[in-house]
Amino acid sequence: MAEVNGTKTRKVRKVHHTGRTSQVGIYLGKQLRFFINQSDWKVLPMAAVIAGLVGMVIRKRFFVSMEGSLIGAFALACVAIWNGCFNSIQSVCRERPIIKREHRSGMHISAYVAAHMIYQFLLCAGQTVLTMFVLRQLGVPIPRDYGSGFITPWMILDLGITMFLISYAADMMSLFISSIARTTTSAMTIMPFILIFQLVFAGSIIPLPAWSKPLANFTISNYGIRALAAESGYNDMPSNTVWDMVTKMKDNEIGGTISVGDILDKLDNPAVQRQRDKEVVKALTVGEFAEMLADPSAGIADRKIGDTTLGEILEELQKDEEISGKKIGSSLTVGDIVDFLKNNRTIQGQREKTFTLKVKVGDIFDLVGEENVKNFVQKKTSEASYKPEYVRSEENVIRNWLMLGLFILVFAALATIALELIDKDKR
Repeated sequence: MAEVNGTKTRKVRKVHHTGRTSQVGIYLGKQLRFFINQSDWKVLPMAAVIAGLVGMVIRKRFFVSMEGSLIGAFALACVAIWNGCFNSIQSVCRERPIIKREHRSGMHISAYVAAHMIYQFLLCAGQTVLTMFVLRQLGVPIPRDYGSGFITPWMILDLGITMFLISYAADMMSLFISSIARTTTSAMTIMPFILIFQLVFAGSIIPLPAWSKPLANFTISNYGIRALAAESGYNDMPSNTVWDMVTKMKDNEIGGTISVGDILDKLDNPAVQRQRDKEVVKALTVGEFAEMLADPSAGIADRKIGDTTLGEILEELQKDEEISGKKIGSSLTVGDIVDFLKNNRTIQGQREKTFTLKVKVGDIFDLVGEENVKNFVQKKTSEASYKPEYVRSEENVIRNWLMLGLFILVFAALATIALELIDKDKR
């Protein structure tokens, strides 16, 4: 359209609004220019530094023990959430006036958000690759053999996918916060509270009171830690915490002065009474007794009895099923011993007699066998620390991946809705 004013003619160009697909490309190019010109690229080396610091802490723990796997899962989830949050926390609010003006000129909010999602996808993927590379270089014991993964053939790739989903979900959460914050200052003020909520209410390292446990279902960290702990084999690892505490007590002395009466009184303890029927010495059969005597270590099998040896006689006894099955005496139970001690007049007459018993914890280890004690303690603490949400299975990992994917979609949708209402912001 031309407008004539005296001798001057001014052409007014008609504005053509491009479609959503074209706008995605335009805004994606804008994000890439931000990456280069406004130093957004700095998030990549920062991710490598953070991964290095965390890797030095967990490299002797992750994939080693229950506690180490859980600490490693929590630490890696923290890394991913931190990276994701600071990727996009200022990306929208820093250009809020521009977005408002362009929206009134025909910009599609869905195209704008889609461009951000693509850009942040690439950014999170780059950070994840760097993180996994640094962890591997630092010697974190992630299984490297083919077939070690759940979904993919490699465990490091499974862990990488989990790290990426945590980071991307945190990124979309920050994009939503950036969409509702009017300034970068307010966005950065909100961010610490969001991080605290995500990490404190993850429901892993920090035990939660009963009333707050449902809040863990609304945290990205909860599902991320579950996936990472499952992949690291938390429930299949030994538990070392209690054993480490016990070994530090090896030089500690236990015991003291006690009287015979004190011991006899403790025989009425319910814990002792529950064990009354337990066999201490079981009744032997003739065959079992003959087998014990025939053992070369007994040293009597070669003794002569007439024209034969004791070993040959014992062998014949074992062959005779009728004789070998007969019992010699009866079994001795805890109840028998308790009754004997309580009813014996000689022992009862010694009730006032005292004696001092002191023994080191290490001496008990030597008596029972340190390896036996260690296996027992680790077995019992592992059973007590078992958590069904950390089950090492493909189904469990996929379930948590899907929940992280749901967070991504929900926060992206919320960011879109928040920006669609940007015109209602009068400031």
